[in-house]
Amino acid sequence: MRSLLLVAALTAGLSCSTPAQHPHGPGAPGASPPAGAGELHLFITTDEHGWLAPLVDVAAQEERGGVVRLFDRLTRVEGYAASPKGRARGLVLLSTGDMWTGPYESTLVEGEPMVAAMNHMGYAAAAVGNHDFDFGVRKLAEHHASARFPFLAANLVEAATGEPPPWARPFTIVEVGSVKLGVVGMTNVDTPVTSDPRHLTGLSFLPYIETLERWIPRARAAGAEEIVVLVHDELLRADELMPTLRKHRVRAASFGHHHQAGARIDDGGTAELDDDVSICNGGAYLRSYCRIDLRFAGGALTARAVAVTQVSGAHDEALPNRDAALVDIVARAEEHAQRIGGEVLVEAARPLRRGTQGELGQLVVDAWLAALPWAQVAITNAGGIRQDLPAGPVRVRDIASVLPFNNFLVVVELTGAELKEALTNPESVVAGVRYRFKDVGERRVVTALTWNDGRPVADAERVRVVINDFMYRGGDHFSFARWDEEPEETAVDWREPVLRRLRALGQQGQALALTPDDRARPESAL
Repeated sequence: MRSLLLVAALTAGLSCSTPAQHPHGPGAPGASPPAGAGELHLFITTDEHGWLAPLVDVAAQEERGGVVRLFDRLTRVEGYAASPKGRARGLVLLSTGDMWTGPYESTLVEGEPMVAAMNHMGYAAAAVGNHDFDFGVRKLAEHHASARFPFLAANLVEAATGEPPPWARPFTIVEVGSVKLGVVGMTNVDTPVTSDPRHLTGLSFLPYIETLERWIPRARAAGAEEIVVLVHDELLRADELMPTLRKHRVRAASFGHHHQAGARIDDGGTAELDDDVSICNGGAYLRSYCRIDLRFAGGALTARAVAVTQVSGAHDEALPNRDAALVDIVARAEEHAQRIGGEVLVEAARPLRRGTQGELGQLVVDAWLAALPWAQVAITNAGGIRQDLPAGPVRVRDIASVLPFNNFLVVVELTGAELKEALTNPESVVAGVRYRFKDVGERRVVTALTWNDGRPVADAERVRVVINDFMYRGGDHFSFARWDEEPEETAVDWREPVLRRLRALGQQGQALALTPDDRARPESAL
């Protein structure tokens, strides 16, 4: 039986919370542990995705996240210090990966300001996330060289040698207080279908349990007294890893990838504390973080606590510990982004939402179809649309933030039956046709497929479909390469039709005002 001591789910408008305490908790946040007490205070972020600046909710006059506000809270409220003094007091900052792809100010320069910010904040280690490959292995290696903290990916090897690549380690050992802390990191095992396969040539991704069985003993042999594991995968993975984590006396494990924050302690169904494992997902975009507190005596765990805290506050409020160097990093990235991407294309009359049923995805595929009139259908993967578009001026940089990856458009020829099969992928956002579907467990069934004028799409009919090249290479489990081995590579950047369409609206003096339609309509379950 598992003891759920805390589940912290973040919702819009939730105020900042302090780490939850419980009867076995190590004490007040930010308190200096006595020398030699064997205390660890782990602060863990995940899926930062280049969010240097906060998300500003104009209507609520609230801002959430951002490196300046996060660092202010860590130093002022939690007692964290990005210095040897902080480590000596048992305080350490870690990341579970996906560090830089996101808003334009980070994506434009392929994550460099995010690395600079994390260096300044004193991160001790980071797992490699699937989107950390987005700018290619060469850029990942450059970031590794400039980072003052190691990149960890124990389950990643070069296929030719079976050894870790030179820009990632399986584990690192950090002296935190009186404890030698071993940090084992693992990248997402499904990276070949969630990141662009062209960036993964020559790399193999190994199973998690096999990796833990190999590297935790090696970390211990290298001197690690306690172990924390960073896994760039969803929190639900903890269940299958728990027997292995407990077997090797791992005290804490942090997860990420799915942007859903949460925390709990798995007690193994016993009254003993020494076999407890603290588990968390700190939440995405630096708008929250996880804190795990551990206390040891004689090598045994005597106290533990875990919580997730949101990072938010009033817009433009004075931050007592506002760090000048971080302010400068953010300001320089913002200035560069504005200089290159500051052109206002159009005014959005209302927010546009991403997701498979959102108007933002429909805008994207409609623009593709208009730009390539010889194609009859357009499909994109909803996961490629990375953030909503707020009301107000829409700039070039905003579209680059919504579509941050460097993809191009490809036209494939399918049969109607193959098109129907493609639309069973729940990531599909489509233009040119309408369909109805039912979800049966994890399987989607397309029950009707018609052209926009209502005519059925025949199974034997030949259909020209525009997609992005990530999907063609098998990203997000699409199978287009199986159906068309010789696609038309258009060399059209996937953002360009969207920019062109919005710029034309703006030049005509029209506002962008869209509502989603029911081109993909769910039915009741079978």
